Amino acid sequence: MASSSNENGNLMDEFEEAFQACLLSLTKPEPNTGTNKDEIELEVQKTTNRFIDVARQMEAFFLQKRFLVSTLKPDMLIKDENQDLRNEIARKEQLLNKHYSRLEEWKACLSDIQANQGVHNRPIGGVGSTIAAMSESVGMGATGMAGPAGLNIPQGPNRPGVGGMLSNMPAYGVARRF
Repeated sequence: MASSSNENGNLMDEFEEAFQACLLSLTKPEPNTGTNKDEIELEVQKTTNRFIDVARQMEAFFLQKRFLVSTLKPDMLIKDENQDLRNEIARKEQLLNKHYSRLEEWKACLSDIQANQGVHNRPIGGVGSTIAAMSESVGMGATGMAGPAGLNIPQGPNRPGVGGMLSNMPAYGVARRF
């Protein structure tokens, strides 16, 4: 490790001092004296490099300690990983609950919109009366197509034809066509 600038050699104190010096050089107001821009840039570069060096030393120190802990006490590493996984699961469960609540809100909003559109767009007599009136006007009964001599041929959902198509359509889809 590099030699420390303070007397007790505490890496954390060095890190704090380097950080303060870096901030001071960046926030110092421009002097009106003979200091030129190049000198200021040099000082900022020097303090920033010092801060980066101390940060790297500190990172190396913590990595060494982490390596020692992982080799001497592997159970502590497993406990840490388990706790991290539990925290991640809890965070994801909260996120899922948030999404489910929003989904319920959107479903309620959508059902309200559909209910309001259904009320406003239906004909006065209702869809059933409109279909019956349309089929009567083209010569069909309410249950199917008119055959020869006015006989009604039944049409259901399982048999193709006008009656089968209309009986499978939703009520609000018949009255509205775009």
